[in-house]
Amino acid sequence: MLVALAYAIAPPPAEACSPGAPSPPAGLPAPGATDVSIATSLIVYARGGTPTGFSLQAAGADVPLSLPESLGGGVVAAVGSSAPVTLWRIRSAATMSFLVPSAEHVLTASFQGGSPAEVTRFTTAAGYDKAPAVAPVLNAVHLWRVRYPVADIGSGNCVFAEYHGFITVDYVPGTVPNTPPGSVVHTFQLAPKTGGSAQTFTYVGETPFTGNEPTGPYPTPLGGWQPELDPTRTYCLSVGAIGDGDLARLAAASESVCADVVELSATGAPPPPGTGGGGTTGAVGTMGDGCGCTIGHDAPAPAWLLVLAAALGLRRRRRR
Repeated sequence: MLVALAYAIAPPPAEACSPGAPSPPAGLPAPGATDVSIATSLIVYARGGTPTGFSLQAAGADVPLSLPESLGGGVVAAVGSSAPVTLWRIRSAATMSFLVPSAEHVLTASFQGGSPAEVTRFTTAAGYDKAPAVAPVLNAVHLWRVRYPVADIGSGNCVFAEYHGFITVDYVPGTVPNTPPGSVVHTFQLAPKTGGSAQTFTYVGETPFTGNEPTGPYPTPLGGWQPELDPTRTYCLSVGAIGDGDLARLAAASESVCADVVELSATGAPPPPGTGGGGTTGAVGTMGDGCGCTIGHDAPAPAWLLVLAAALGLRRRRRR
């Protein structure tokens, strides 16, 4: 009991909740990549600011660029898994958005008012191919919404709202020709099954993104992705993968997998609805199995109690 109480009231290290120090922009194709398909768009990511003044040169000549397309938030393993970054996609403004064949490309940008700095440097192939990518295989997704005491919001324990969403994902990453596993860009799209706004999360890393499962009586809402979840709705997730030659290859996306949202309550928060009001004040049920179940006041009476009641009734009838 004392251990659980100490875990519940002791906040995690402050740095775990912070967004992390700003990281200058980096890009894909990764520095030093060779034989890059000319039908490739550039991915740029940074933390703590928006890069400006993008400039691309091929063999020393300027290449016109289209306006950056925001991909939203995500995690790049090379930067760190606990602090999300923002990602953008940049394309050449040339015909069909193609890069210059057989040329060294250098992408530069300014960050936080500084001077232009190199983002990535790579060499293209003589052309492009349409060899298909292998789509990710999505096995399972689990969703939770954890309720926290209102008094804990902004109190230094990583809780910034009354409700925080948690997600775990089990999938086999996609593969893209001429793209190292650590440079494949996986995009996760989560949307209500019956229609509504989709939420998107982007991940770049050699090992699969697993998410964060709520564990213990006071699960810390950390992790790169905390989706907004409505426990009355079913959500469906799909995963796509892009890399070298994304402008010429067919889209590679998994089949959708759907899941309901499990409601949990952290220590000190009201129990989830439907628990009869008699559940624990901590995290309900065993979080490890994703059940979130409690026994309410209306649970069936044990069998021995029913037998005893029948026997007592029979004795009363005999006395009469």
